[in-house]
Amino acid sequence: MDTTIFTAGIALAAVVGLAVYFLITWRRHQQDYQEHLEPILNLHGLQFVAASWPGFFRVGPFPKFEVEAGRPQSRALGVSGEFHEYRIVTLRDPDGQTHDVWALLEFEMFRLRRVRWRAESAQDLPRSAKAMFEG
Repeated sequence: MDTTIFTAGIALAAVVGLAVYFLITWRRHQQDYQEHLEPILNLHGLQFVAASWPGFFRVGPFPKFEVEAGRPQSRALGVSGEFHEYRIVTLRDPDGQTHDVWALLEFEMFRLRRVRWRAESAQDLPRSAKAMFEG
């Protein structure tokens, strides 16, 4: 009898933990992070139009795997404070044309650490947009 209640308790805790994890992940994917992306675009004379999550395992022009050593690690109630979010950002240049670029938002200790920008094809982008890109 005692082991049945213990086993049921462990199973319930595991199910609740997984549900909370998926809820947090789903919530992060639904956000467009406009509050972080728009000020950066405005500094370059560009206007934020929209941002969307590209889907699981879609990283665009970013490498699929990157290793960074020596970064801090944080957890709160079992949720990691270090995570990356990819977005396809639609922006408008001063001429009124819209362009799509990729943004990688890197969070550290539950706060935005930096935003990295890349494009699959940078040929048609205005100079101000190209200035945001790495390297």
